[in-house]
Amino acid sequence: MNAATLQSLIDREAIRELKHYHYCHCADRGIAGDAAAMDELIARFAPDIVADFTGFPVAEGLAAVTAFYRDTVPATLTYAQHRVTNDVIAIDGDRARGLWYFDCPVVFRPGNPLGLSGAGLIAGRYEEEYRRHEGVWKWQKITALIDTLAPCDGAWSGAELRRYNR
Repeated sequence: MNAATLQSLIDREAIRELKHYHYCHCADRGIAGDAAAMDELIARFAPDIVADFTGFPVAEGLAAVTAFYRDTVPATLTYAQHRVTNDVIAIDGDRARGLWYFDCPVVFRPGNPLGLSGAGLIAGRYEEEYRRHEGVWKWQKITALIDTLAPCDGAWSGAELRRYNR
């Protein structure tokens, strides 16, 4: 294996970790009230990040995107369990693009800006742009193309983030 191939594999795995840990895991914990987890997510945003989620105004710049994740998202949801699949990652030096399919069981916060309540499902695709800065991959742009955003009768209406069993 040559050095370029090895670096490509290392970069792909770093971007997968960025998405799986820093996004899915930290966002879900942040929505459940863990401010330190939300800090971990936000630390991976580039200063000129853009967030464009179906149904919400585009947030441009670190301050606006931080406010979206710290204020708007928790005002909308009390619980989320992100699942991402079908990752397609293209790397070009210190820049990369990613495409991820997602489904996310959620519990909508009463009185949220979407007007939905109870258990729900959000599903679609994330189209993302990344930039490596000082050896660390960060988000440049997060686009959430939401195909479904709907309440569901059901099984996870009382869901809470469980931190331990005993």
